[in-house]
Formats: sequence, structure tokens, C-alpha cells
Amino acid sequence: MEIEDDSGDELMARVTYKQFGQLSFGDLEVYSVLPEHPIWSRAAELIDFQFADVLCAPLYSTRGPRPYAPSLKLKLHLIQRYYTLSDREMEERIIGDLFIKRFLGVPVSFIGFDHSTLGLDRDRMGSELFNACHHHMLAQAKQQGLWGDKTDIWLVDSFPSNGHVVRLSAYRLIKQAILQIVNHLKRAHRTLFNQLQHAYDWTPLTAKLPPEPKEEEIEVAFSNLVVLAYSLLYWFESDSVRPIFWSWTDAKRQLASLERQAMLYRVLTENVQPQDPNDPKPTYKKLPRKERPQDRLLSAVDPDLRAGAKTKTSFFLGDKIQVVTSAAHNIVLNAEPIAGNEPDGDRLIALIHEVFVKQQMKPKRVVADSAYGYGRNRLQCKQERLRLVAPLKKVGENPTGLFSNEQFLFDEKAGTVTCPAGQVTSNAARKKGVKDTTYYTFSAKACRTCLLRDQCTTSTKHRRSVTVSDYHKEFRQAQTVNRSEAGKALLAMRSRIERKNQEMKNHHGLGHATMRSREKRRRIVKLVSMVVNLKQIVKQRNALVLSFNRKRPAPAWHPSAHLQGTLVKMT
Repeated sequence: MEIEDDSGDELMARVTYKQFGQLSFGDLEVYSVLPEHPIWSRAAELIDFQFADVLCAPLYSTRGPRPYAPSLKLKLHLIQRYYTLSDREMEERIIGDLFIKRFLGVPVSFIGFDHSTLGLDRDRMGSELFNACHHHMLAQAKQQGLWGDKTDIWLVDSFPSNGHVVRLSAYRLIKQAILQIVNHLKRAHRTLFNQLQHAYDWTPLTAKLPPEPKEEEIEVAFSNLVVLAYSLLYWFESDSVRPIFWSWTDAKRQLASLERQAMLYRVLTENVQPQDPNDPKPTYKKLPRKERPQDRLLSAVDPDLRAGAKTKTSFFLGDKIQVVTSAAHNIVLNAEPIAGNEPDGDRLIALIHEVFVKQQMKPKRVVADSAYGYGRNRLQCKQERLRLVAPLKKVGENPTGLFSNEQFLFDEKAGTVTCPAGQVTSNAARKKGVKDTTYYTFSAKACRTCLLRDQCTTSTKHRRSVTVSDYHKEFRQAQTVNRSEAGKALLAMRSRIERKNQEMKNHHGLGHATMRSREKRRRIVKLVSMVVNLKQIVKQRNALVLSFNRKRPAPAWHPSAHLQGTLVKMT
């Protein structure tokens, strides 16, 4: 695995990190009487965290105050995710937990880490560097023989992660988007904020409906709020405001304001329509829910969140965490958050290909559920010399009660379809906007005189059409594999990933997000992946027992050690 480069090594040689020096005799005496911690004591022996110093060297200047070593701060992040602590809780934990201090290698009296250190370091590193750290730890585990078997099977699955917001009505969503713009100006540009305060009547933003409002009152309040929202957007383009706005010296805050304006405009276009488009002073109403786009914004605070469904009856607002694990070794190879409404299978190839590239390793099989069993995924896996094993989606019966597509025989070499009555057609066509599908149509004459016509079609033209997937061959091969004993055994292995999903979701906080952007949530996902892998590495090397052995083995020079050795020989 080659992630490090010479430039990082050279830069690290010029960056000097803050060192704690040799621990005092008092510190060593305190740490020596502590029992071994089941995780942190073993982690310090099995994993070399110095790679973080090389990876993160470009983030620091060679001049000025010396920063804490990135390897030390990476340990802090891992401890925080292991216990699922907030930044302030982590600050308190470091001060009073001797096990953590011993793992970090700091003196007993050290109280120097502030809660802001953790947040600033997460922002400084970003999700890509945390991802690189994850793959470095995987590489070390692979070198120790803890995974990487060529006969290994990779399991792929996802679980929902609820966002840190509530679902809002269109009215409250527009109000939230307006407040995002106004509050940002209040913090970042006081001159524009003072001018905005006197520009409009803000009553629609603070108006409250009566306890039992009439339908007309609701419509008027909604229309007034939309008018205020559009007026706010037009205000930024007015002759008196534009020169002040574009002379904003803080480009970062100016960009943040533009993003909030774009967000408000998108919320309006996705949820609002005029009562009468020809009215010069239009009033507005809500767009019918069925006409709103499926990928619409649901929160102005966290615009990345989407509504998803894990099952037909289980809905959530947030992300889905996709996970790739080793079936033989229970190691998390990759994990990524995606939008809650994004189909699971769209990123399957990207997930496993990243592990190919960074770990130079391919499995014998990839096993997933039916959401990943696209024909496109099966073909791409075959091109990568992989075998994707996943259930085929159940093909229901024809809702009209007539012959289903499965009762028609497709000959790929001849390019023909044969119906149950024995009629053959090669009349193929593609429809605009329909991907990966070919339509085969039988002649009207053959259908009109067919004895099975009443069981096949009700078309007034007396002709039947059949759809055939471009991945028909891959689906047939998958059907053969799934019906075999080996295929059934592989499909039964899918449940093994559920325990790892449950561990990441419930034990380490991924079931409920606390960060309000997918980039920030991705950092947490990568950290949790490292934590569960660290636990698994310790477990594979030694039995992981979450308790403390308070009796230390006697030193070699102690008489009891000699006696203990004698007893062992006698037994």
C-alpha cells in the first residue's frame, strides 16, 4: 500500500511538534500500578499511529508555535468516538481518566487539551485525511495478517442515520431559510443588517395564527411570507445594496451569504406557485405535494439531509451509511455516508474499487442484498473479475392477471422473443428516456388470431409487447448461482454484517447524527470505522474482555515468579 509520499516526509522533517519529554518518576509510578486497559493498552502495542504525523504535516507551518502531534490528536478523536462523547465531555474525560492519559503518553498532571482543540482539528483534517488514516490502519492490520486473505468474501450493506433536524412544513421551511440569511447578516455585516431592518415590514415573519385558523387565514399568512421572501432576494439586487454587498472584504462570509440566498430561492421554487401567474401583484400558494421534486431541500440548517425509506413502512430523515466488511475477519474495509433517498446500489462499484486501489486487494466474492444487484453492477463486477452474489428482485405477476414477461423466452443470440403460444418476434425498439431496456413487439396479425389472446393482452390493437433488460444474461447467470447450494450458503452470510452495523450505529453514535453537513458526518463515519477496527484488531490478537486484571505478573527477579514457573512445569 502506497499512501505516503516523499514530500510529506520532507515536510515532516521541517515541522516540529510539541513534545512532552520523558515522564517523571511519579508519573511512571502512578501508571505502573494501573491495571492494563482492555483496549488502550493493547492498541498502543498493536498500532503505530506515527503515520498521522506524516499525513498531516502539510497542515502546519514550519514557523511559529509548535502544534501538538497529529498522532496524539488522532488518538483523542478515536477515544472520543469509542465513548461517544461531545467535545466538552471529552475535555473533562481527559483531565480525570488515567487510562487515557497513559495511552496518550502525557503526564498525570496534564490538563492542557481544550474542547475547541478537537473541533478545530477535525475541521483542519477534513474527511479525506481521516479516510487516509483509516486505510493506514487497515494496511497495518493487513501486514499483521489480520485480514487480506485472497479467498475472503466482502459483505456490503447500509443502515439509516437520522439527521439532527426535524421535518418542517413548507411554511416553516421558508421561514427558516429567511432567518438563515438575516441572522448571518446580523453576525457578519452589521451595516447591511441595519439597512435591512428598515427596508421591510417583518410582521409576516413573526405573525402567529389563531388556535383554530380558517383556511383563508392560513393561505394569507403563507402568501405574505412568500412575498417577504421574494422581496428579500430582490433587496440584495437593489441599486443601494449591490455596491455594499460586492465590496464585502470578507470573501468567505460573502460566499456564505450567497449560498443562503440560493438556498432560499430553491426552497421557494420547490414549494411555492402563484395563485394566478398573470396577476401583476400575485399571491402565492403551496405547490401540491405530489408536484414537488423528490430531491427537494428539507432543511435550511442542514441542506444535505434527505428523506429516505429503509423498508415500505420505515421512513427516516437523514443519511444512509454504506459499509463494506470482511466476512472472514469482521474488519470494516470502507464506510461512506450517502443521501437518504439515494439508491443503495449506485455506489457499490466505487465503494469496493477504493479498497482495490488503496489496499491492492480483491476478494473472491462480493455479497450484498437485492438493492445492490443491479445488472450494471453485476456486469462491472464481472469486468473487474469479481463475482457479485445478491438476490434478484422478485418479479411480480402481471397486475392485469395476464401472461408476465417471465413466461416469454428470450434468445440472446438470435435476438428474438417467443411467446407462450409459440409465436416468434424480432421486432425490437428502444424508448426515449428508458435506460437498459429493449421492447419486443409481436405483430398485430399474429396476436389477433392467437388462441391465447385473452390470456395475453387487452390491447385494442391486439398486439403484445415484452421488455427485455440489457443485462438479461447477467440476471440468468445470477439466478443459476443463487439456486445452487454454494449460492445459498453465500446469501446466508449476509446477516454477518448486521452485527457490525449495529455496533457502529448504536454503540458509537452513527444511528443519530450530531453534525449538520455530510462532510462533517463523513469524518465521524471514518473515525467510527477506525474505532471498530481497533477493537477487532485487539480481539483477534487477544481475547477482548472488557474488564481489568488487577493482579500483575511478578517481575522476573521476584521469588514468586520462579515458583510460578516451577508449578507450570509440574502441571
